[in-house]
Amino acid sequence: MRLLHTMLRVGNLDRSLTFYCDILGMKLLRQKDYPGGEFTLAFVGYGDESEQSVIE
Repeated sequence: MRLLHTMLRVGNLDRSLTFYCDILGMKLLRQKDYPGGEFTLAFVGYGDESEQSVIE
């Protein structure tokens, strides 16, 4: 069994992406906006989701 991803809810997506990508060196793997639900899903990680666990 393998952990696929874990979810963290953040208050400021731009600041969080800056932290994970610029400081921790992760890559933004994918991002999808849900305007009706007023939220955005962003997945970051060190490698491809098929091989690595990621943060949602």
